[in-house]
Amino acid sequence: MKLSVFTGVHGPALPYLMEAYKSLQEQTYTDWEWILVPNGGVSIPDDIAADPHVRIHPLDEPVVGVGQIKAFACARAHGDVLVELDADDILAAECLECLAEAFDDPSVQFAYSNDVEFHHDTWEPHTYSESFGWKTRPTEYEGHALFENIAWEPSPQMMRFVFWAPDHVRAWRRTAYNALGGHNAKFAVGDDHDLMVRTYLTYGARGMKHIDRPLYLYRIHGANTVKTQNAEIQTATRRIALASTQLLAERWSHDEGLRLLDIGGGLNGAQGYETVDLREGADVYADLNDDWPVDDSSVGVLRASHVLEHLHDPIHAMNEAYRILAPGGFFLIEVPSTDGRGAFQDPTHVSFYNNNSFWYYTERQYAAFIPAYTGRFQASLVMTHFPGPWWKDHNISVVRADLIALKSPYDIRPPGGASI
Repeated sequence: MKLSVFTGVHGPALPYLMEAYKSLQEQTYTDWEWILVPNGGVSIPDDIAADPHVRIHPLDEPVVGVGQIKAFACARAHGDVLVELDADDILAAECLECLAEAFDDPSVQFAYSNDVEFHHDTWEPHTYSESFGWKTRPTEYEGHALFENIAWEPSPQMMRFVFWAPDHVRAWRRTAYNALGGHNAKFAVGDDHDLMVRTYLTYGARGMKHIDRPLYLYRIHGANTVKTQNAEIQTATRRIALASTQLLAERWSHDEGLRLLDIGGGLNGAQGYETVDLREGADVYADLNDDWPVDDSSVGVLRASHVLEHLHDPIHAMNEAYRILAPGGFFLIEVPSTDGRGAFQDPTHVSFYNNNSFWYYTERQYAAFIPAYTGRFQASLVMTHFPGPWWKDHNISVVRADLIALKSPYDIRPPGGASI
């Protein structure tokens, strides 16, 4: 099995390229090639260019978007597996060997590892806060005491935002990469998150392999993309999350044999969901103001689009939603906000919401004020927006709240903040 390592080379990363090359030379697995794509007139050092493992493919014109550079590099790879390596980073000596072992399993289409982050001048380790679910353990590299950031097993909960999605090393089986369409060349940033989401949607958790070892060393310096383009990255990952969270959760639910329920969906129910409603023709006939006739922990995605405002007891609704959701199950809510006219214009509305309403179901300090509440939710995303021009024209703002059920074992280490 040949592994194709691909790297775009930009000017700011050039001083570190020899260390990346040295880490490739030290690999315990030797059947590899290195696809280098110099950008903006960058010259590759002669020592690297002379290596028969190395193939250099310069761009005709400078390119800003990293997605385009990665797609260009992968299209020129000859290997069975495509391995991403940034020009300023380092692979652990056993990295390619561990990847080759992972891809010996024909069901694996994507593999990723834990990583180590360090400041380039001092080798001071960098870790992420435990309050956001991160766990670390000590490791070392060439005598430097460091910490390994431990990734999560593949799931829609970790995949929804890039902050918890698989970090380097990242590797795709080439046939899967091509079937997915590869990196989106239109993405200046967010290309990896987008591709990982598409990988999960296509192959599910069973097609993704977490290698629980520190195989990649990420160098922190002033010219890192995460530093120079942080605002763009934040915007890109939010856009991807808005578009893909429900799809990711549905894929997971299908794979795990969990139900998809649309409460109040008797009119215009979501495709592929069972509807729960008082209306004739609903899949489950029920008055949602009473106890819901659904088994505990049986639902993967619970959709509530413009129904909560019609229910008399919000606390009862939140308790019932929590009860029927599986550990890590998604409660996807749309409700008119009191910030606009929609909450009060309909005479059948009896409950009222805005962004702050969800504090009481996701934050301990506010939940303490409602002792009848027995649920525990993680706020994945809470935002107020206008779904389209008509809504904006009529000042009907809508709260979108994506909540995740904090039940064991998901509550042990949920990716992202969870304060309740």
